[in-house]
Amino acid sequence: MLVTDKPQFLKVLNGIAVIKRTPLVPEAIELWWGCLADWSIEDFKAATIAVLKRTAYMPTPKDFEDLRKAGRETPGEAWITARAHVKWGLHAFTLRDDCPPLVARAVRAIGGPNVIGMCDEDKLPFLERRFTEHFESMQDSEEVRAAVPQIAAPERLRLKLDAAKKLVTR
Repeated sequence: MLVTDKPQFLKVLNGIAVIKRTPLVPEAIELWWGCLADWSIEDFKAATIAVLKRTAYMPTPKDFEDLRKAGRETPGEAWITARAHVKWGLHAFTLRDDCPPLVARAVRAIGGPNVIGMCDEDKLPFLERRFTEHFESMQDSEEVRAAVPQIAAPERLRLKLDAAKKLVTR
């Protein structure tokens, strides 16, 4: 949201507080503003209606973020995408070039496209479960890394992994 949206934001937030009979203190208002700053005012207003319909108590910024998560690809949908992108190459199964990066990473995490392409049909549900677990955790990690790169940036993780390798190899 833009700073110029703050009066509208406060009007909606105060409306929520009145409906839910919850007092708002300035500190809480600032936290709400900080949590939802990356939203547009239009999206916030639209989401408010949906959130109010789904919760009996005063919602939290997490309730709004959960609405956003509902719009992302589910792990099951990603599995369908992964299977559709596995193709036979020259000597092995590969992923098509247009495979989404997150799906490709999850495929590599379960052993690569050969594992999917050569899997017996009766074993696919087990492979799907492994894929969806990897996909979901990677999806969550990407969101956190994007939200707080100063804390969870991959470079920081890589430095810790490199340090751990040095300790193990000595």
